[in-house]
Amino acid sequence: MHPIEQLCFLFTIYSFLGWLCESIFCSFLFKKWTNRGFLNGPFCPVYGIGGLLITSALHPFTGYPLYIEIPLVFVAGTILTTVLEYMTGWLLETMFHTTWWDYSQNRFNYKGRICLLNSILFGLLCVITLLVLEPFLLHVLHAIPRFLRPWIFTAIVVYFLTDTLLTLRTILTLNGKLKQIQQLLDEFRATGTPLKAAHAALSDYLTDNPTVQSFRERLSRLERSTPSQRRLLRAFPTMKPLRNGEPFLWLQQEWQKRRSGKKKP
Repeated sequence: MHPIEQLCFLFTIYSFLGWLCESIFCSFLFKKWTNRGFLNGPFCPVYGIGGLLITSALHPFTGYPLYIEIPLVFVAGTILTTVLEYMTGWLLETMFHTTWWDYSQNRFNYKGRICLLNSILFGLLCVITLLVLEPFLLHVLHAIPRFLRPWIFTAIVVYFLTDTLLTLRTILTLNGKLKQIQQLLDEFRATGTPLKAAHAALSDYLTDNPTVQSFRERLSRLERSTPSQRRLLRAFPTMKPLRNGEPFLWLQQEWQKRRSGKKKP
């Protein structure tokens, strides 16, 4: 098998397995099914990158007796994946001005981006991935018929490029919507109308105030969400924009009301 094909296939498998493990874990924490994917499909690319990084960087720690090999892989894997998670969190915050996860409530966390519990779990996953999963996956991949490999490779590349572009569009659209809502809220405040009192009237559509009515109409257009935007909010319930936090909270409240059926037509 060509090395590029092998890397692509392993990246896809690790991305899927990472999505599956994290979705199950978060579903248990939130007591409801949570599609924990950054992309629309069942994949978490950071796990794909992490899997490839683990299997390439940690091989020098293998080949020893198990009582030496397992602790070495665990410690090195814990350090490596912790750095990767921290850098991923920092990069996403820098690119999209949004905190996607927050471990501030966990003990022994650092800036909410990493925490001891997750680091230990990632270390255990490194041991399983390097010593058990990778040899099995390589055996399976080499059993794929040669003539099918280019087609599978092409399909994977096209899928990830498409899904990544769609996800980026969703995030940028959401950020733009938050900016517009913030501008609208600031404009509404400038009229001297108390926002808190107006919110109650807006929620029930019960007001004769023309300023509030105009505000309601313009805000309603901005409140409309797409399935992709709602999916992101459900996937990352601790998501917090570093900018435009007030309109984000507003949107969360409005979408939650509509989802629960409390909003009146």
